[in-house]
Amino acid sequence: MTLRTVWALFFLLSGCGGVAAPEPKTFDLGFAAPSTVLPAVRIATVRAVAPFEATDMQYRLAYRNAAEIAAFANSRWAASPAELLRKQLLRAAHEKPGKCVLEVEIQEFTQVFSATDASEARIELRAWLGAGGSRGGVSRGWSVIEPNAGADAVSGAAAFARAADRAVGELGGWIAAQADCR
Repeated sequence: MTLRTVWALFFLLSGCGGVAAPEPKTFDLGFAAPSTVLPAVRIATVRAVAPFEATDMQYRLAYRNAAEIAAFANSRWAASPAELLRKQLLRAAHEKPGKCVLEVEIQEFTQVFSATDASEARIELRAWLGAGGSRGGVSRGWSVIEPNAGADAVSGAAAFARAADRAVGELGGWIAAQADCR
């Protein structure tokens, strides 16, 4: 065999024998309508702080270093977490006009692993409710933790859908308790 033949055979086999990269997966919060109907309120903005404004599915390995944020290599959100939550809020609001305006900021949207095979979905929010949408009025923070989020992005996405549903419910209860918004 000539050197040229050896190289040709090498390149041919390396192209055929390599392991294909896994196909990227895209997730959202699913088809299920939120279990809560929001009181009449106008949904103004839903935004997220960095790095949660992107479509990366973020996680933390709390058992190793809870301060380190990483992204799943082959899994993405279909839209930013802020847009996914905004969609759920709009679905729960049923386009009813309201006296008050709701603004939400996502401060955490991560799957937190306490061990290699155990995690929770964690959503931390700050919400403002007022008459003008200028962060006037009242504000409140939430931390919604959904346990049993599994060991991968697939089960994590399902846990985030449950956590987002709970967050919408808690926001709805808070809005209903505000006399100025009735």
